[in-house]
Amino acid sequence: MTDDDDIQEYARPCSNCEYHRKRAQHWRDEAYKQAGYPLPEREWVGLTDEEIESLAKKHNGIFYDCDIEFAHAIEAKLKEKNT
Repeated sequence: MTDDDDIQEYARPCSNCEYHRKRAQHWRDEAYKQAGYPLPEREWVGLTDEEIESLAKKHNGIFYDCDIEFAHAIEAKLKEKNT
């Protein structure tokens, strides 16, 4: 199994969660439209290397240089799916 396969498996959405996320987004969009407001646009903001290191240490108890590469690969996939 390659790193890309690992990322795909890890980032694979739960069908139930995906359904509720889309449903909630639909309701928010409708509420904005009915209120006469434009839909909000949000700029993608990624994690800094320091934030990634801090999270890795907090959850794993140790930090490896490859953690940053893995986190950036996950961020790239999320950005692709959400923009």
